[in-house]
Amino acid sequence: MGTSIELCIGEVSLSYSKNHMGEDYGCLFQEQDLCRRKSDAIDYDYYEEHPEEKPDLAIAEELFARPLSRIKPRLEILGFSLECARNEYNAIIAEAMELADFMNGRDSASQFLTFEEFCSLACRYPISDLNSESIEFETPNRDQLAQGRFASEMDLIQRVPNNWDADSYWSESSFFSEKLCILSAESMLQVFALNPANINIDVTWAFGPIVNAGWVQRDMFSAGARRKQKILIATEGQSDSRIIRRALDILRPDVADFFYFIDVDETHHYWGTGNLVKFAEGLLRIDILNQVLFVLDNDAEGVDAILKLENLNLPSNMRAMLLPDLEEFKEFSTVGPEGVNSSDINGRAAAIECYLDLNLDSYPAAQVLWSNFKREIITWHGALEFKESYSKKFYSQSDASLQDGSYDMSKLSQLIDALIANAKLIHSSV
Repeated sequence: MGTSIELCIGEVSLSYSKNHMGEDYGCLFQEQDLCRRKSDAIDYDYYEEHPEEKPDLAIAEELFARPLSRIKPRLEILGFSLECARNEYNAIIAEAMELADFMNGRDSASQFLTFEEFCSLACRYPISDLNSESIEFETPNRDQLAQGRFASEMDLIQRVPNNWDADSYWSESSFFSEKLCILSAESMLQVFALNPANINIDVTWAFGPIVNAGWVQRDMFSAGARRKQKILIATEGQSDSRIIRRALDILRPDVADFFYFIDVDETHHYWGTGNLVKFAEGLLRIDILNQVLFVLDNDAEGVDAILKLENLNLPSNMRAMLLPDLEEFKEFSTVGPEGVNSSDINGRAAAIECYLDLNLDSYPAAQVLWSNFKREIITWHGALEFKESYSKKFYSQSDASLQDGSYDMSKLSQLIDALIANAKLIHSSV
């Protein structure tokens, strides 16, 4: 008979394979999502009567489980956006229309639901409300009973593309899976996330039964970003890497494993913007296939360097970004030849230390000192005074203080959002 493996949300199956691993969904989960749960694939009553045949439940009950709310950020960074789901749906419609026009010799555009109508139907009821109780085949009116509430929605169900006349359903949830889960598992999860009632439902990948049955080796199932999905963050210096790394771990732990850095805790080999540009040139020469994001300070040196990087015509697996412009930097205290002023330091002096909490006891208010004029871009370059002190304060904070609001992480949060947005662009283009 064999053994199956499924990716599910609640009791709704999104992807099914029998006697083999099928799609690798480990990247949707993290190691802490590994757990054990009772499985419908295990006949517990039988093994109570035949304990000598009882499987190793520590293996047979293994699965990854994670709420949809924490799956969604991982979908996004991998490039599986709601817009991608729309494109996938429209592609299915185009194919179905071509087939229908060929078979019927008429325009079939109006017979299919729009993407918005499809999403509305898919989110009509919370996933947790769908009945998974099996209806026996001998039951009178079995088909209608197994369809549950969707029996009254058949006019809409029939307008779903790729809605074949199959009858391999036995409950409301299995009927829903067969008739409406027509997109990839990742796209269906984005659709289901449109209903707030679904956001805390677990997405599960129960691999224990298929491992226990001997079809697939246990070491094939691991959680976390895969090597080809990870992005190397290349920064100007060690401090930048350390700050970004910790900010990711604290602020966006659900996607932190998609990023890795050059020597975060050891000597940084690419100090300064000039060496970072040379590093990029070297990677281009060897045609590296890794995904790389060059992160530059939002100051004059960084602006000059990013222009040079853009002139290299970086391939789709590489991208360069400046730390983001912030409203807080538009009127920042600066000191130069003309004394103390309030200036916009975006693109001129906003190094990474400016994104830290700038309230320091026993120090004056944060201030930028203008230092040199960059003729290449006709802009003054400046640096934050006492920047090492701001860094030391950040490093000395406990994880709790970075999480509970006692340390101002608001600017770092905007920085991390910009970093993730660029990572999405890399993933969506490769």
